[in-house]
Amino acid sequence: MKKIIIALLLLSLCSSSLFAQGASIINGEWDRQNPGEIKLFKINRGELNQIASTKVTEDKRFTFAFLPEKEGYYVIGLAASGPRNRYAFYFKPGDQLNVKMTADYSYELVGNTNTPENEEIARWQKFKFPIEEKSVYYLATKNRSTYVDFFPLFEEKLEALKEYPVTKTGNAVFNDSFEKYKKCDILFLAMNFIMTPRTAHPQGEDYPDYYRNINATDFSKDNFLMDYPEGINLLSNTYMASVRLNESLSNEDKTARMSDPAAFLFGGPDDNQILNPELKGELTLKYARANKSAVGFSDYKKKYEKYLVTESQKKRWNAFEASLNKNAVGTDAIDFKFPDINGKEIALSDFKGKVVYIDVWATWCGPCKKEFPHLKELEAGYHGNNDIVFMGVNIDISKDIQKWKNFLDKEQLPGIQIFAGDNANKELMSLYSIKSIPRFILVGKDGKLLFADAPRPSSAEIKKILDDAIKK
Repeated sequence: MKKIIIALLLLSLCSSSLFAQGASIINGEWDRQNPGEIKLFKINRGELNQIASTKVTEDKRFTFAFLPEKEGYYVIGLAASGPRNRYAFYFKPGDQLNVKMTADYSYELVGNTNTPENEEIARWQKFKFPIEEKSVYYLATKNRSTYVDFFPLFEEKLEALKEYPVTKTGNAVFNDSFEKYKKCDILFLAMNFIMTPRTAHPQGEDYPDYYRNINATDFSKDNFLMDYPEGINLLSNTYMASVRLNESLSNEDKTARMSDPAAFLFGGPDDNQILNPELKGELTLKYARANKSAVGFSDYKKKYEKYLVTESQKKRWNAFEASLNKNAVGTDAIDFKFPDINGKEIALSDFKGKVVYIDVWATWCGPCKKEFPHLKELEAGYHGNNDIVFMGVNIDISKDIQKWKNFLDKEQLPGIQIFAGDNANKELMSLYSIKSIPRFILVGKDGKLLFADAPRPSSAEIKKILDDAIKK
């Protein structure tokens, strides 16, 4: 009992201290299935960084008390990645927010202590939610939207947006920023819709004029995207969409730009599309992460290091370069054993003395399928070389084993193909810390890991890496 009283006193003292320093208070209700925990994020260089978390009570209530690092946008949600269950609000020191997250995946403000800024954001939420529901929550609701119903509604909203009132609160800083925020929101919902899986896919003539006129230049004149959730990803996606819908480009030109955007945006023919130097530096860092080895990064560095303009960018660049050396693990590869198409058990350890290039994939994985042509071409270049083995490990659920067999027959995938099925998580994924696929793993002749996360077959660096591994 004494411990409880002491804890309450400490909590009271901490709260008093926060109030004295101008704490912002969030009182909320999560009127959906209880997620257990809600998180609070700041927006830092276009990325969400968690600054606090709180438990959701049995009656679905949650509370935050925090000191805003700066006046601006903060995000309440369940996870930093992915747009679902994620909501932005605006805070100054001492602001209060009373909000109810509603069962329809939107929210409403409660009471009369909310700030004019957040009242304005809530009005905007109500306006945009019909297209947000179709763009973001298409799997969470019965509304499995396709372009057939989304595009007309999107165009309706664009027309209504012409009459949407200009932001006028007593905060000039917010007023200016929120006009930009609304434009980014519309862009994000447009991009998210076409970049998520649907049951019907638009052709060129199906797209509204909004998509045809998209240009990364319009969103890179200043660095506001650094204050928008996943703003750098949005800028990259905008460029990719503009390439895809550019009727003046050949299919070969489009493929080249989408495969290696850095080569076109940094010193290439599209260099004038990213106007703000800080945004260009952030994109340089983003595309650098496509390199999985020091070999590939070395060439990238020679070409693009000059585009880093802030000390933060240079520091993160150096940290990424250092991390590439850690990817070459050097420890014994964890053995696994799964059946092939004939039911014969095949183990990784069966191939000690050979280099093993492993592809972890699934029949439902779109990015996996995109690598198959490159994988076939790569394997063909080593045909007859007894020093290397190409191995595919499928992680479809066990009841889909026939689907896997049919897929192999149709695609004629190279190398040794085995089926992990329902044992995939316990005997492979968790052991190698695989969170997403495709994942490529490279094991040396001595059975030690060369790369826990190896470059993909489509990368420019993989051929040299395999050649070096074979020579060892």
